[in-house]
Amino acid sequence: MPSSQPDPKDFNLAESPGHLLHRAQQFAAERFTKVMAGAKLTQRQFAVLHATAQREGLTQTELVKATGIDRSTLAELVARMVRNGMLEREKLAGDARANAIHLSTQGRTLLEVATLGAMEADAAILSALPKNKRAGFLETLRRIALTLEKGEEEAEKLRKKEKEKKKKAKKKAKEKAKAKEKAKLKAKKVRKAEKKARKQEAAESG
Repeated sequence: MPSSQPDPKDFNLAESPGHLLHRAQQFAAERFTKVMAGAKLTQRQFAVLHATAQREGLTQTELVKATGIDRSTLAELVARMVRNGMLEREKLAGDARANAIHLSTQGRTLLEVATLGAMEADAAILSALPKNKRAGFLETLRRIALTLEKGEEEAEKLRKKEKEKKKKAKKKAKEKAKAKEKAKLKAKKVRKAEKKARKQEAAESG
């Protein structure tokens, strides 16, 4: 019976989707950096600025969904962009733990320049493809991004489920400890009452 295990010898780096996507990303990053000239803005920073401009006042959790940047990286990125004057943060009235993100005046000006640069970089990337292949290429990238988003959503659901499970277990343990303490106090009262009854009985018989 033939084995279904793939043979490492069959791997071809030049035909690897992962490797080719990485090379394509390198190309995209290089083009973006080139057209941005001295702006010193990364693609991730641009994504945060653009997503914020599309919806002023969104939270960092909403920014994660809008940009696809993972939570810990985004938190550090936003903090750095606030320090550099690109973004502004304010506490939400209904949730002291959450921040509403806004563009600063500097961030808005930078975004206008960066958007033109991003459009030029995108045009350069698509120019590497025949015109009749460009729409299909973009659709393929959208499908990959959507698959990734679904995976992240499932992971987030699992994290929430696990968090809720731990919360319930903690509550149950607390209730169990409380019930145990209550039973202990009740047993103590019973022993005390029995001791009193024995004393009274002894006194009456004496």
